[in-house]
Amino acid sequence: MKNLTLIRDFFPFRLLSAHVKYNFFGLIYWVLLFGIVSGNLASFFGVPFLFYAPEYHGQLSFFSFFLLGIALGGFFMTFQAYSYAKLGPRFPFLLVVSTPFFKFILNNSILPISFLIYFTYKTCTFLANEELLEFGEIFNKIFGLYTGITSFTLIALLYFFRIRRNVDINDDEPDVSTPPFQNFKRQHNKWYNYFRVEPKNPIYYIGRKMRIYKSRSTGHLDIEVVEQIYAENRINVFLFECITLFAFLGMGFFRDYEFLEMPAAMSIVTLLSLINMFFNALATWFHRWAYFVIVAGFTLAIYLSLNSSFFQYNSYLLGLDYANNLRQAYSIAALKEHYRDSTGRRLSENNLLGILNNWKGRQNSAKPKLVIIATSGGGSRSTFWTFEVMKHCDLQLNNEFSKKVQLITGASGGMMGAAFYRSLLLQDAQNRKISRFEDRYKKAISSDFLNKLSFSISSSDIFMRLKSFNYKGKSYPLERGIAFEEQLNKNLEYVFDKPLSYYEYFEKQAQIPLMIFSPIIVEDGRRCLTSSQSLQCLLPNTQDANYEFLDYRSFFKKQDVTKVRFTSVIRANASFPYIMPMISLPTEPEMHLMDAGIRDNYGIKTSLLYLHHFKNWILENTSGVIIVEVRDTKRILDDERFQPLSLLDKLILPFSNLNVNFTKHQDYDIELMENLFRGNLPFTLDRVTFNLTSESKKRVSLSWTLTNKEKRMVSDALYDSYNKESMRKLKALLQN
Repeated sequence: MKNLTLIRDFFPFRLLSAHVKYNFFGLIYWVLLFGIVSGNLASFFGVPFLFYAPEYHGQLSFFSFFLLGIALGGFFMTFQAYSYAKLGPRFPFLLVVSTPFFKFILNNSILPISFLIYFTYKTCTFLANEELLEFGEIFNKIFGLYTGITSFTLIALLYFFRIRRNVDINDDEPDVSTPPFQNFKRQHNKWYNYFRVEPKNPIYYIGRKMRIYKSRSTGHLDIEVVEQIYAENRINVFLFECITLFAFLGMGFFRDYEFLEMPAAMSIVTLLSLINMFFNALATWFHRWAYFVIVAGFTLAIYLSLNSSFFQYNSYLLGLDYANNLRQAYSIAALKEHYRDSTGRRLSENNLLGILNNWKGRQNSAKPKLVIIATSGGGSRSTFWTFEVMKHCDLQLNNEFSKKVQLITGASGGMMGAAFYRSLLLQDAQNRKISRFEDRYKKAISSDFLNKLSFSISSSDIFMRLKSFNYKGKSYPLERGIAFEEQLNKNLEYVFDKPLSYYEYFEKQAQIPLMIFSPIIVEDGRRCLTSSQSLQCLLPNTQDANYEFLDYRSFFKKQDVTKVRFTSVIRANASFPYIMPMISLPTEPEMHLMDAGIRDNYGIKTSLLYLHHFKNWILENTSGVIIVEVRDTKRILDDERFQPLSLLDKLILPFSNLNVNFTKHQDYDIELMENLFRGNLPFTLDRVTFNLTSESKKRVSLSWTLTNKEKRMVSDALYDSYNKESMRKLKALLQN
């Protein structure tokens, strides 16, 4: 029984219990961190990998882990500082020990130490199994992590030690000279009222030299001393949080400097710290009114966003003219006029037929096979996979594959990888000294795209946009979408840093395949067909049309549409919800673009629309069509299993079903469409599929960064049995 009493009165356990009772909201941040590190939260998007392997300028190093350690140290100290201000007054014995904040930290470290031990284990395992590092390299990284945590902690502790050592002269000894309470009963409603009641049992705490000490009475303290000490504590905590907040936001303001591009995990931890600080400050100053202040502030922000220029966090297509007098009306009437533009349709038709004829003129037979690449979205895994498949097909078919590709469609990362390979094809044609098969291009397309993006989100993008970005004489607010474009250009040697019109001539001459991007319009779900060529002729010309599509090139002809930056077109097609911002269009009212994968994740719908329109030309000039489908996951995974539903599953399934089965719904629709089309098309239509993943347990994370093991998995997937058979099928079809 005595041991149980000791455990009950042990200060670390008392503090843990106090957190559950009085600081439950603060524990949510720990739940998030443990959830991420354990892999149970956001693992589908690869977020845990950002913690296990933080990169600084594309490298895993002592310094990259040191920076993550700085962020974790900041999070730990934010937790300790707020806990001290909130829970410290509930344990009055702290007033009669020296360096009380340090003593508080020693006893309030169950959560930080538990997290650090678990995180160290997960990181070491990951670095050994996924990044394939040796013991010495792993030790170097972990040492960097602990050095960062220690550095920040020491700086914070020195700040607090300098402020106060409390009223004692000897460590862990009471100051008997302190006068007793005066006029104690006059204070009825103060926040320190619990000092009036002496605890029934003493508290055992960890003190100097890590020894266990027994708490002593505080009845001898003057109430004014109590008030002064804890008032100063609250002010010190507030100042500490403000300094940390402004330091990080200052880094965000100067984020253009390369050395300030911090690891993604550091940005995530710091964002959690900032949110925690913000709520802590509100709770410290407004107490129970904090939740009301948050709700009122959010309501005010919504009102201002609708009635003023405040909180208008728009993202734009760089190069496009957003002048108010040039904005295109967006309405059913405007769409009808767009569909009825017979002159535009005729010019578009003639132009695309000219491209098809030029493509045929470059073939080696009278009736060649027309190849379409339809590639799926899926972040960096699809980007790298699509690039590898296109390169592999060229290598296996003696560079004849790319010559037969006439059209590329798809979504998100897949289109980025295809666009990069297409740009290298063009470079090859212009300069024979450059080979698209060089390893540096493989390294470039598989490099990290996430750090600059995530740092922009956490440091400034969600708080303020004080800086602008100039492109071709036009100014745009600097936000995370532009940060992504800049990282994309940097990684890929600026091959995309061109206007959309740059590719118009080369597509017309069929030197490179035609690309059709198809981001959706968020407000009504319509698809914005985007290309350097006008696609107006592809719009259905029927009386009962529902105006599902609009042609970007002709609909926005007043806004210098061909001057739009190509990276912005890629970004619009790959704007995964929340990770990337929705992109504003120059319309009235203002519409927004989002990821093409929401409607056509595999590019098949766009491909069939194109084939249906040009079916007569294809019948007369080709021996059939091959759709090379490049998928990040197999339609039906080999290890797919079905489990009984729990009560929780039954509650959330109607909502989670939309997300979990999102790509399956598209697969079912595509299969139905293909079957119907095959029965109505006058030519043969074959499909060859290359799958990155056939089993759920071998999935590569959906993220804008890849681990070394994941990169190897992507490259090795070309040689599994399914994809080998797909290559044999492709060779046989192209030889017929």
